[in-house]
Amino acid sequence: MASNHVLIVGAGVLGLSCAIQLSRSSVHDKVTVIARDLPGDTSIDYASPWAGAHFRPSPAKTATDQFEQQLMRETYTELEHLAEAHPEAGVRFVPAIEYFDSADENIVLAKENGYIDWPDFRLLRSDEYPANAGGHDAGEQSPIRLGVSYRGWILNSPLYLEWCRRVAERQGVVFIRASVTSMADAVSVFRRESRADEKEQVVRAVINATGRGIDDPDSFPSRGQFIIVSNPCDRTISHHWADGSSTVIVPRPLGGGTVIGGTKEPGNWSEDISDEATEAILKRVAAICPEMVDGQTAAATAKTHGFHIRQVYVARRPMRRGGLRLEKEIMEGGTPLIHCYGAGASGFKVSWGVAKHVEALVREIRLASQ
Repeated sequence: MASNHVLIVGAGVLGLSCAIQLSRSSVHDKVTVIARDLPGDTSIDYASPWAGAHFRPSPAKTATDQFEQQLMRETYTELEHLAEAHPEAGVRFVPAIEYFDSADENIVLAKENGYIDWPDFRLLRSDEYPANAGGHDAGEQSPIRLGVSYRGWILNSPLYLEWCRRVAERQGVVFIRASVTSMADAVSVFRRESRADEKEQVVRAVINATGRGIDDPDSFPSRGQFIIVSNPCDRTISHHWADGSSTVIVPRPLGGGTVIGGTKEPGNWSEDISDEATEAILKRVAAICPEMVDGQTAAATAKTHGFHIRQVYVARRPMRRGGLRLEKEIMEGGTPLIHCYGAGASGFKVSWGVAKHVEALVREIRLASQ
């Protein structure tokens, strides 16, 4: 008797979330993940384990924004469940702070699809802003014009990905390490590894969760440089500068240290670490969260502005002009193909919402084939 299979290409956070969602909700299809990089790997192009994964709202100005916000809400709800039921997954909910040097308050404070309708939202008072946020001499006026707080989530991304793989495997998902050059190539890899022809094992659908896609002219990398430090922080902090750059502080649960950063350099393929960027990040973070470095031994940390550095690293965010691609098409030969890639820096924020959407598309495919 023939068995039906769904193939997922890519083992980043979107691919793994889809694997768990599909394997726990269906008794009809077997799920196989085919990926060059798997949890535990550290390739610069394997974006998910490098992510300073945390939640921050994205105000919705367009229909596309509103759809992605729906995906974020579904993910937020799922992560609330995981934080309570599976603490070993490394998900925690903490206060989140954002400072804006310039902001459209009509968007940030919109009563619908803005910041204001997320849990525990409140406006910060000006006396709650960091006094030295500009990184200049104490006493200078802070450049911050707006500050908000809300309830956000954090997770330890390398640990979380490995937890996702274990859960998927317990639910029967098979993982194959292989590089593919096309979605059709993924089917060939599956046939070769399973040693079964198409009559014995029917590929119901292929899911393209490859980060930047394959040969998509709208996809490109955005280089980011970040630092992991041992200095603890009990919240996430984001400072959005008037020049468009941001400084972030993201604690990683279960011994993961604190991620601080970073840079956004679209189209930059360099793997080299910039000492100038490292210096700028350390100074900015020390200014917006001085309690992280208060009391540190000056002689031991003078060169690092009070931080105990674990690692400085560079990674590539999977960006795409037009944003997340989440749609279905038919491959040559008739096999349905579902795209879910190009989420940029929002992969973790939309992951479970994307997985549920992909599940619905697979369900439609299954019903249409009956």
